[in-house]
Amino acid sequence: MLKNSWLILLILITGACKLEDQLVYPELTIRPNWIVTDYNATITAEFVSLGNASINVYGMCWNKTGEPTTRDSLISYSGQPLIEVFSSSLSNLSPATTYYVRAFSRIGLKTSYSNQITLKTLPIQLPNVSTGSASDEGIGTLNVQGTLNLQGASVVTEYGHCWGLSTPTINNQRTILTSTLSQGNFTSQLRGLSNNTKYVIRAYAKNATGVSYGNEITYITSCKSAPTVVSNIIDNISAQGAIANGTIANIGCSEVTEYGHCWSTTPNPTTANPRTIFKQGSAGAFSSALSGLSSKTAYYVRAYAINSQGISYGNQVSIITL
Repeated sequence: MLKNSWLILLILITGACKLEDQLVYPELTIRPNWIVTDYNATITAEFVSLGNASINVYGMCWNKTGEPTTRDSLISYSGQPLIEVFSSSLSNLSPATTYYVRAFSRIGLKTSYSNQITLKTLPIQLPNVSTGSASDEGIGTLNVQGTLNLQGASVVTEYGHCWGLSTPTINNQRTILTSTLSQGNFTSQLRGLSNNTKYVIRAYAKNATGVSYGNEITYITSCKSAPTVVSNIIDNISAQGAIANGTIANIGCSEVTEYGHCWSTTPNPTTANPRTIFKQGSAGAFSSALSGLSSKTAYYVRAYAINSQGISYGNQVSIITL
């Protein structure tokens, strides 16, 4: 009986050895042109041959010393691969550090490895950004161009433009753009700017490392304001005339070339109606002598002022002549 048991065991061992000899294990290679940043790397591997047995586990392993195995850091996938090529993202790496990487596959207790590659993560890097041109889009508004040349060694989380009266940072006023951009052009709209003011503008971009700034540009905003004028009380009213008073509260963005009062027997008179005319006004009070009026007639009067930006009217005041 014992003799038979030994015979059966010998047959089983011999059969297992023959089966082992018949197995063809997978062959793996790591493709070139992997992608490396400061904290991550993306590696692509290929099964040159899948062998003739079902793969239990496959993936990538890596370390800092060489000849990595599945006892080191790894990414693994279970089961037979659906396609011969697969990519793995190695994360939480250290910047400016050398790593050794191999792909692997396992059938039973046997693990096969690919060729070894050596990579070095990038140093911590800020984005690279340039400030483009600015264009006037109306009162208090500028459109400013920018270019993200490089995102650096990690994803850009915020970018835009900052501005002020001297060299600006993101602690000054800024636009905030967060749509995904790794490289390319972008536009910011700067609002709430003062007329006729010199602004310093810089593009900026932020990633996990910090903030970088583009070159400085300066822009003097245009002045597009007409004067501000107020109609005051009217006195010395007679049958055919009156004295109208007014104030130029603000000359606007350019010299006042004409001002005075206009009047009509219908509301909201304009300079197309009878008017007084004074030249080259400055901020302050003024008076106009209204003449040629009809007695016992209602009149509507408004102060006005003109500069190169346009014409403004004051509030409407009404009188009835004697």
